[in-house]
Amino acid sequence: MRICLATTTGFNKMITCSASEPLLAEAAFRLISESTANPVKRLANHVNLYCIDRGRRGELVAALIVMQARDASLPDHLHRRRWVLVTEFMKALLPSQASQKLLASLPTRWRQGDGAKSFSLAFNECSLWFNHIIKVDDSDVIKREFLWKYVTRGAMIVCKDNQQGVDIIVPVVSLPGNLSPRTVTAILIQVKNAKNYGLEPKEGLFNAMDPCGLGLLSDHPLPIIRMVFALASPRAGVTFPSRPSREPHHPAAFTSFDIWCAGLSTETFRQIGDDLDSYLALLDRSQRSHDAFNVSESYNPLSEGTKKIVGRTRCSMAPLVKSSGHDRFIQ
Repeated sequence: MRICLATTTGFNKMITCSASEPLLAEAAFRLISESTANPVKRLANHVNLYCIDRGRRGELVAALIVMQARDASLPDHLHRRRWVLVTEFMKALLPSQASQKLLASLPTRWRQGDGAKSFSLAFNECSLWFNHIIKVDDSDVIKREFLWKYVTRGAMIVCKDNQQGVDIIVPVVSLPGNLSPRTVTAILIQVKNAKNYGLEPKEGLFNAMDPCGLGLLSDHPLPIIRMVFALASPRAGVTFPSRPSREPHHPAAFTSFDIWCAGLSTETFRQIGDDLDSYLALLDRSQRSHDAFNVSESYNPLSEGTKKIVGRTRCSMAPLVKSSGHDRFIQ
């Protein structure tokens, strides 16, 4: 659904946007819960994705993974309860062995006094609530005074293009207590869609997810979760950056639990199953600004041999744009 913001005389031109509609999103969730349709498969096989912001880093794929984990962590898909415990969400997001290791783990970096608290203890009373995405156009709304407002709309945040350090933010609320800037923390996710980001964590990417620089910290900051989704990694798995063996001389300004998720695989994300091929296809489509070189059955019911010839011919008409087929046509 899109909202009409403005129109010219005679309706020759309309300006529209996708607005935050939590009730509509909840209705869509309930319809999907009652259906056997897989949203990932439908998106991956859709003829035209021009109306959907795929995210060149794979943000759409990452958001789908997060949303599927949220749905799975609900006690009952038709239950009215909207709050999801962070510990249950992480169990639904990560494979069993990785999630159990996370729950027992100590923080990667910590404020003074927080170093001995395990993940399960630090997030024991923390929950999240979201059922849709808001793509922001202004980095100024990625601040502490705005973060709690996204919870009131039941939304997670996809950051603006070229946002420094973080691509997706999932607000987390410390309960019980009144919702306020002081009771909200976050899961920060950076998405990578290049094969040179593999199974080995890169400390620099976590350092770039600096809640101090983003303005997300309150006077008494709650622990945060920092995750990197290296979706194009040739090797799959979940790894955790090493924790310093001793208390640092200068305690950190915040406490964080860091998680590195490499590859699109059941070894990385628990909710990926028989739709793995659809996730991979959607990730591949996110790397392209268009589908002009994709000859699919949706366009023409052609044989595989004919589709290859058509694909090469299209490539030859756009020199040096795509590697496939160029060597045989540009001589």
